[in-house]
Amino acid sequence: MELDDVFYIGRRPATLRMVLGLMEDADNSLETYHWATPALLHAIHTNDKLLSQYVEEVFQRKGLTPYVPKKKDDDISAEKTTEKIVMEKHVMWSKAKMAIEELMSLKDAKGEDLFCQKNHWWAVFRLFVDLQVCYIRENRYKGFIELIDSLGLEQINAPLDMATLSNITQDIFRFPFTKWELMIPKDASTRWLTAYTRMYEIADSLKRILITKGF
Repeated sequence: MELDDVFYIGRRPATLRMVLGLMEDADNSLETYHWATPALLHAIHTNDKLLSQYVEEVFQRKGLTPYVPKKKDDDISAEKTTEKIVMEKHVMWSKAKMAIEELMSLKDAKGEDLFCQKNHWWAVFRLFVDLQVCYIRENRYKGFIELIDSLGLEQINAPLDMATLSNITQDIFRFPFTKWELMIPKDASTRWLTAYTRMYEIADSLKRILITKGF
């Protein structure tokens, strides 16, 4: 470490001795980092390990975080983490696809498709939010539609569209599935109860399917 080495900060020449002195006497962390930067650049340029260690010691005395060079192992670790996230996402999407396709294959007591109307997507959306399937969140209808489109489902018993899905806010189905039974209107008509029973059966069936898939 040559304290009389001269290098430029902007257009002004400065000795290493002066820069280190200003770094040591700095009143705040911002100023310390400001003067440490040219010192570290000089250390890198001259391959001066002693200078790098000195800067680190000053940082430690001041309770600051010293600069830590990035290691190749960090890049490998980051790549593995990214691969793991991508793999987990792919597995989750695959499980969601299988769950919906299994739901579409279910039949009612008459042997007809259990899921057969547009608004039955309300039950699917509700369970995806409740069980955090594929990161679907409350009121994110567009994201849900994009997800369903991306799954490439082989069988869809009723089309999914924004207008139908957004109407979920007009009924009890906008609430978590566990609250549905508690919110049945006392003056509910026979027609409403019939539709509710079908929706409940769809949601309950999907819940069981998703749980068996690991959600």
